[in-house]
Amino acid sequence: MMNVKINNKAYILILMVLLQSIATILITNQAIIASINGVEKANYNYPNTLSFIINALGLSVVVWVFYIIKLVEKEQEANRKLNHSTEVIQALRGQKHDFHNHLNVISGLIQLEKGHKAVDYIQKVSGKTTKMFSISTVENPEAAAILYRKCAIAESKGIFVELDIASDLEHIPTDSVELCTILFNLIDNAIYELEKSREDEKILTIDITEQNNQYIFAIGNSYPILAKEIHEKVFEQGFSTKEGTGHGYGLSIVKKIVQNNRGKITVESYDGVGTIFTVFLPKK
Repeated sequence: MMNVKINNKAYILILMVLLQSIATILITNQAIIASINGVEKANYNYPNTLSFIINALGLSVVVWVFYIIKLVEKEQEANRKLNHSTEVIQALRGQKHDFHNHLNVISGLIQLEKGHKAVDYIQKVSGKTTKMFSISTVENPEAAAILYRKCAIAESKGIFVELDIASDLEHIPTDSVELCTILFNLIDNAIYELEKSREDEKILTIDITEQNNQYIFAIGNSYPILAKEIHEKVFEQGFSTKEGTGHGYGLSIVKKIVQNNRGKITVESYDGVGTIFTVFLPKK
C-alpha cells in the first residue's frame, strides 16, 4: 500500500510540473497571448532572448515529464518482477528442504535393508522433482512464481498435480499481471472444487503449450462435472457454485482479460475426465 501512495504522489507532482510548464510557455509566448485575447499586442513584453529561453525550458520540462512517467512505470514493473522472483526463490528453498528430507528417508530404508522400497520411493521423488523443475523452463518469472506457489498449495491439500509445460512463454505479448490473473483464478477455482470434493483421487491438471499462432493454457480438475446448461453461466459476474457471498467474479474477470487480448476461453466437462478450462491467447 505504501508503494501505491508514493506512486500516486509522484504522478500528482509530475502533473503539477507539467501544468506549470505549459502555463509558463503560454504566458511567455506573446503571439499566443495576443491571439487568445484578440488584441494585436500583449500588455506586457519579455525580452525576446528571455522569452526564447523560457519557452525552451518549458518544452524540455514537458519532454522530461513523459520520460519520468516511463521511468516510474518501469520501476513498478521491476518491483512486481522482484516480488515474484522472491516467491520463486522461496519455493526453491522449500524444494531444497524437501530434497534433504527425501534423502534421509531413502537412507533410512537402505539401512533397514528395504532396498525395493527405497527404489520405489526414489522413482516417486524423481517424478515429482522432474515435474516441479519443469516450471524452471518458463522464462516468464511471474507465471513461474504462480505455478510454483499453486502447485505447492495443491499438493499440501492432498491434490495430485499433473503438470505438462511445453512452452517457455518468453515472448507472450499478454501483460504479466493479466497473465497471472488468468492463471491464479483458474487454478484457485480448480483447487477449491477438488478440496471440497469427497473423491478419493483428486487431480489438478495444468497444461501449457503453444502452436504456430497462439498460446494454450488448459487448467482442469477431476471433480466435479459441470452441467452443460451452466457452462456459459460460470463466466457471468456474480454467478458461483461456491457457498457464501463475495464469489462469482474470478471467471468473469478472466474472460474479460482474455477477450481484451483477442483470445478466447472455453469450458468442457466430461465423466471420467472432469472439468477443463482452456484459454487461447494469440502470439501477436
